[in-house]
Amino acid sequence: MVWVESQRSAAGPDGRRCAADVSVPVAAWVQPAPAATPERYLAAYLASLGPCPGADPVPAQSPVSPAAAMADRFFQEVPLPTPDPVIAPGRAITGLTAYLQTRGATTHAFTRSTPLGPMAIDATGTYTVDWGDGTVTGPHSVEGRPWPEGQITHSYTDVGTYDVVVTETWTAAWRVGSERGTLGGLRTTARIEAFPVGEVQAVGVPNPPVVRNAAGGR
Repeated sequence: MVWVESQRSAAGPDGRRCAADVSVPVAAWVQPAPAATPERYLAAYLASLGPCPGADPVPAQSPVSPAAAMADRFFQEVPLPTPDPVIAPGRAITGLTAYLQTRGATTHAFTRSTPLGPMAIDATGTYTVDWGDGTVTGPHSVEGRPWPEGQITHSYTDVGTYDVVVTETWTAAWRVGSERGTLGGLRTTARIEAFPVGEVQAVGVPNPPVVRNAAGGR
């Protein structure tokens, strides 16, 4: 018994077999030549067949233009801004809002000379924040700023230490001459290790005793 991965045999209108995309044993109907291994024989046989009736055709991929290939390679190589997060004053209190400062950039522009003409790439980043306590917020399209105008905030419920991870996801629009396109899939990441979160407890103070003088006055 021989199995052919990602292939299936089925009879076509002319009685021949055809290829599709599931794995089944095919030794029942194929006898390899004495000089060939079963695997090589089956691979050659199935490669000569057309798709099975009703099988989904494999979509044709559009060719990538030289300009698009250069833009993609350039985008993979350029140094993108990396966030440098901080939460002042270096700790948080449960129940109070913590303001994350991302200290990065949400836009960045690149240019390069190419044989096809000047290339320009305008990149845009958005932030996603894992606050370390199971809460993830984002995407945020603004820079995180300190109190009171900051918009990237969180309120912790429990005391502890948390790793806060800030990930910036980048997309870009490129142009070379009359050609245009978009790119994506790049990320920059930074973190705050062991960010401490405490709590404030109210302590009741009893009223001081009333002291009277010898004359009976206070």
